[in-house]
Amino acid sequence: MPNPRDPSHLFVQPVIVVLTTASLVLTAYVIWLSLRDVSLLRAGQDTFVGLENYMRFFGDGRGLSAIWRTVLFTVLATGIEVVLGVGIVLFLDRHFALKRLVRTLLLVPIIMTPVVVGLTWRFIFDPSSGMANYLLSLLGLGPVDWLGNPSVAILSVLIADVWQWTPFVILLTMAALDSAPTDPLDAARVDGAREWQVTWHVLLPMLRRAVAVVALIRTIDSIKAFDLFYIMTRGGPALSTETLNYYGYIAAFTNFDISYALTIAMILTIFTNLALLAMYAVLSRGGAR
Repeated sequence: MPNPRDPSHLFVQPVIVVLTTASLVLTAYVIWLSLRDVSLLRAGQDTFVGLENYMRFFGDGRGLSAIWRTVLFTVLATGIEVVLGVGIVLFLDRHFALKRLVRTLLLVPIIMTPVVVGLTWRFIFDPSSGMANYLLSLLGLGPVDWLGNPSVAILSVLIADVWQWTPFVILLTMAALDSAPTDPLDAARVDGAREWQVTWHVLLPMLRRAVAVVALIRTIDSIKAFDLFYIMTRGGPALSTETLNYYGYIAAFTNFDISYALTIAMILTIFTNLALLAMYAVLSRGGAR
């Protein structure tokens, strides 16, 4: 609660009011347009169609497949990044040579733009001259069409996403670790606990809130991921990497069906909120409030 004697919060309230009002107005406008038939090919001829666009989506196999790919990508990306990031932080918490250099190099991907990351990994996954197939050839394995095989393409985008955003998990978790009190750790060691027991029973519970926040942020980003899919695969091959967000882009800027694109955007928003509520319920039950 703001301190009534401290007037500094009064400077923030107008901004909150403006942002909240703008969000509500724009959301209401998007909902209104999703209930109409608006197309850039028929300017000025839109009509009210009610829930027809929503029924069209849930009867559209392409849209339902996009939801499934979005769920798959979000679960894998968030899970791998959180587990890998926390594991790297626990490793970096030990003393070893060149520790600062390793920490700096691990954070390099996070400062790169998604376009650069996507183009870099496209070169790496090039079937004829890419580094990925070259390394496979050293192991005696045949070449893989990383971005042209429908069964492998989404895995290729997942690898690029994990490479770019695991440093984000490392950064926030490392900050939480550096600010955590050391007394419980020292007390556990004095009581004779082994190092893995200290990590599992003391250190990880202390990082639970930070990990929960990181997981929530990465879940939101993974659900609405677009840049890497656009740069690396354009939703292909054979729609194997077309997520819900990318499908909305196709509906708006390829098919020029604005109402249907905004319907997809609303469904994506509802889907995101439901996913966050489910995660919050799980994390709260686990004591990460």
